[in-house]
Amino acid sequence: MEDERFILHEADELDRRIIERLGERQAKLDRMAEMERGAKRTNLRPLAVALSVAACLAVVFLISPLWRSSLSPLDELGIAAPSMENYRAAQPELTEIMQLIEAQRYDEALAQAEKALGRSDVKLEELDYASATSGDEAVAYEAAEELVYNSELRWTYIYLLVRAEKNKEARRQLKIYLKDSKDAEHEDEARALLEKIK
Repeated sequence: MEDERFILHEADELDRRIIERLGERQAKLDRMAEMERGAKRTNLRPLAVALSVAACLAVVFLISPLWRSSLSPLDELGIAAPSMENYRAAQPELTEIMQLIEAQRYDEALAQAEKALGRSDVKLEELDYASATSGDEAVAYEAAEELVYNSELRWTYIYLLVRAEKNKEARRQLKIYLKDSKDAEHEDEARALLEKIK
């Protein structure tokens, strides 16, 4: 009888230990599951922060008027730098102006272009007067050539004025440029630019 009680007591003790161990095991499993959930949340947090920052930057760069205003009207309209290749050989000063434009030294190029345009305007007036008074076809032809050159030079000057953000003078020059649209090779670009910088 005593053996039976001992066996029952040992069985109860064994059951109690098994139950305790199972309880401890379950507690450990619960803690491990909780730690894994915390780790998953922790791993997602930097990703969520990075995505939020990226979204905010996208909004700032795409919508902000400050970002848009930093672009030149020339860039917004896709207007390329003038080349004046046809006149470089005959007008050496143009080579220097074009080199300055390519080096993005717009203020220096603007000063050179202003001088060249001034000389061309004077020469054009002289040729127009000579052509009108003499009726000589050679003078009329030279005046027509100078008018085309003057138009291209003015377009270069306008380009440089806009690059230098001198929009008031650029508007004035655009109006002169468009006045005689039959000689204005860049008429559509000039009209779009005039509208853009109003």
